[in-house]
Amino acid sequence: MANGYTGKIARVNLTTKQVSTLDTAKYEEYGGGYGMGAAIFWELAVAPGQWDLQDPYDPRHVLPIMVGPLAGTGVPGAGRTSICGISPETFPTCEFWRGNFGGRFGTSLKQAGWDGIVVEGAADAPVWINIVNDKITIEDGAALWGRDTWETQDIIKNMVGGRTRFGDEWHQFDNKTFATTLPQILCIGPVGEAKSRLASLVTGSGVSARIGGFGAVFGAKKLKAICVFGSGNVHVADPKAVMEARLWQMSGGGIVTGSFAPASAGSASCSPCLRADRRRNSYRAGETMCVDQFWLNNPEEQVQATDTERDLASEALMKYGISGWAAHFLGLFVSDIPGAPDFFEKKVPVETGIGWYIRYLYKIGELGPGKRIDSAPLPMDQWGSLNFRLAFLDAVSKRVGIGDALAEGCMRAAQKWGRLEQDYESGALRFPAWGATGHWTLPSVEWTYNYMLGAGDPSWHGLVTAVGAPRDGNLERSLTELTKKVIPYTDDIWMFNYAWKVDKGEDSESYKTGIYSMHKAKEVAWSRHYCSFWNEAMAFCEMFLPSLETLTPDVEMKYYAAVTGKKDSFADTIRVGQKIWTLERAIRAMHGRSRQTEDLAPFMYKPGASGMTFWGGVPIYENGKWRSDEAPDMYMDRKGVDKFKDHFYELEGWDKEHGWPTRKTLEEFGMKHVADGLQAKGRLGKA
Repeated sequence: MANGYTGKIARVNLTTKQVSTLDTAKYEEYGGGYGMGAAIFWELAVAPGQWDLQDPYDPRHVLPIMVGPLAGTGVPGAGRTSICGISPETFPTCEFWRGNFGGRFGTSLKQAGWDGIVVEGAADAPVWINIVNDKITIEDGAALWGRDTWETQDIIKNMVGGRTRFGDEWHQFDNKTFATTLPQILCIGPVGEAKSRLASLVTGSGVSARIGGFGAVFGAKKLKAICVFGSGNVHVADPKAVMEARLWQMSGGGIVTGSFAPASAGSASCSPCLRADRRRNSYRAGETMCVDQFWLNNPEEQVQATDTERDLASEALMKYGISGWAAHFLGLFVSDIPGAPDFFEKKVPVETGIGWYIRYLYKIGELGPGKRIDSAPLPMDQWGSLNFRLAFLDAVSKRVGIGDALAEGCMRAAQKWGRLEQDYESGALRFPAWGATGHWTLPSVEWTYNYMLGAGDPSWHGLVTAVGAPRDGNLERSLTELTKKVIPYTDDIWMFNYAWKVDKGEDSESYKTGIYSMHKAKEVAWSRHYCSFWNEAMAFCEMFLPSLETLTPDVEMKYYAAVTGKKDSFADTIRVGQKIWTLERAIRAMHGRSRQTEDLAPFMYKPGASGMTFWGGVPIYENGKWRSDEAPDMYMDRKGVDKFKDHFYELEGWDKEHGWPTRKTLEEFGMKHVADGLQAKGRLGKA
């Protein structure tokens, strides 16, 4: 194959030690990346019917690690790698989840000649997978087990070749291959080895797949690392058009301004990138998310950590291989939220997590040295310090003392301590749905619904920035322009109405045109379809694509057409995104998801549920007028959310009784085999 695809996907069975290939063309209708990964998961893990999809540590668990067709082609921001499977992290059940990561791993995998690697089975002793172009071997990992992620990468690098920095000198990788680049290594640290639900996958010094706990799945499979070196090329349909699109974007066509400026990119960037917005150091393409860089930050503390202390905390986080999201303490911001419970002292962390929760239990006398919940070996009187963070990491990785409960994640720890029901009801466990750490959930209500529907942390800023305060001062005109870009749901300004109050019952604006209406269902659906194709299948970094109010879909389509040579319209790509999203829903239906299990946390229905906004608030239409509003007092209405489900399921072609895809919907997407599988399981939606 060509036009962005290598034509083959590696399939590695750790139980049988067999390595085989899958034909990429078989899955091309799903675009690439996560789309192909979901299709492969259905084929290899769901369709055989030999596994109930409940235990993420089951050897039958299949992990597709996939890249999109734009990776390795020089398209900026398109080198991300996707992973999907049954998540150990979600609660109360282990759900079908997805995550992705940047860095150079995806680019190197494409240059080695692979569109992805699918890992199945489980080894009986530690192993690592070594990929050098078209040669794949399963290596003994005994010497790596117990090592942190940086040590692991150093050891493997010295085994297979490479220098400590890019471009120092030529190095021989095999009998005929020389290069100046490093092998790219995806690995777990001690937290993953302990099968902690907080575990991430790490590559380089700070790039990681934080969402889903897939590092624990590596640990269960006794898979320490995957190393890839590629010296080949990725062929595109029109190389000249790729370069012209890059030049157009760099000259301002793609809002390359400020932190997007190409001058900021360098050896510490993802590949390829023109932004380098999360650069920390240049250790093997160092990049960290803000949640990792500021893991030690305590915005409500009077004495702040030093830069050195923050760096040391971030490095420890990466070395241990723990998710900065799952192991969240406070985040970067706290806000005054009307109606917040007293235990917040009226200051609500934007992103609360396990660190905040154990401090809350300490403050109320439930947790501590010799208390009902014994805090040993954590020095609770040093909660805000670097020393505490290091003790936390050590306890979780060794599962010693309180670390054993913490390794299971915040929700399961609360359940073990007998506090789940009361703290979930009160909001002390501030997780909007499925045990996922909240991220600006309200008033950005499409994020709230994405959590409920199972998209995890959507972490997608396109609509958040687009619906903020208008640049020209005219909110209605700004929103009208935006309606032209959300193809195919164009010319519906009510999609962007965040009216939420229910003082008039179903006659309230929130029911007619606001957050409980069919209009909002269209906005949420469009966001999922867009993300499923462009951010997940094409693997575009969502922090790199321009904001919707400035430009879309020109930049995406220029690169897509140049690489793939396809004549698809933007609407066609959104339709593929909906197909991926529908398949994702079918997989969730097969492991037990239904309308009856799909809900928000109790605190989301009470005053104090909101968070904060950064770009002027959200647009609200009430009493015949539009206004921008920070809406700090927003919370959800249970009856309204139920009405939203009716609208959303109808829009997507899922039945209202269970929220399952119908045969008509699936067959319209060419997925008769999926409909047959759902019917055999009794999970097919009623027409």
